[in-house]
Amino acid sequence: MDIIKELRKQKGLSQNALAELCGVHQTAVSQWEKGRTTPDLDSLKKLAKALGVSAETLLGGEIIKDENKIPGFSRISADAVPEKLGNSDIFALTVNDDAMSPSLIPGDTVIVNRRVIPVSGELAAVTVGDSDAFITRIIKKGTSILLVPENSSYEPLIYSENDFITLPVAVLGKVIELRRKF
Repeated sequence: MDIIKELRKQKGLSQNALAELCGVHQTAVSQWEKGRTTPDLDSLKKLAKALGVSAETLLGGEIIKDENKIPGFSRISADAVPEKLGNSDIFALTVNDDAMSPSLIPGDTVIVNRRVIPVSGELAAVTVGDSDAFITRIIKKGTSILLVPENSSYEPLIYSENDFITLPVAVLGKVIELRRKF
């Protein structure tokens, strides 16, 4: 059942992780993926739940793609973006600090379009070095960039063109939407 392997990889799960979610040994998952065995009814239900599809989808092999689904992350580094997002233009990111407070608060979710380069004054998802992405306002000054938080407890950070290469500094995309739970 190639569909199991495909869905498992889309979810970023190892065979061991999927096996744990289904309450079976890793070899069972391997056998399912190779089509040598099929899951029993109980395992099929757990498998469908773990992979976020219906049992019918697993049995029929048809994956229904949800075009409105946005990949979301509580944390993501610049190195992980190509692998995790593939061809997706947008992603959701949880705000983990209060640097942009009061506009953005911890727990908020922002939608980032990685195909849009933010202009000076706009919000962007940024990484510095191997840090996780954070949201900041970008101000462009010649060949340098200033990362400006709204919260006065945080200092603005300035990076030169050289810093973009040596650290590196990466602008992951423009923040285009805020989603907040009540």
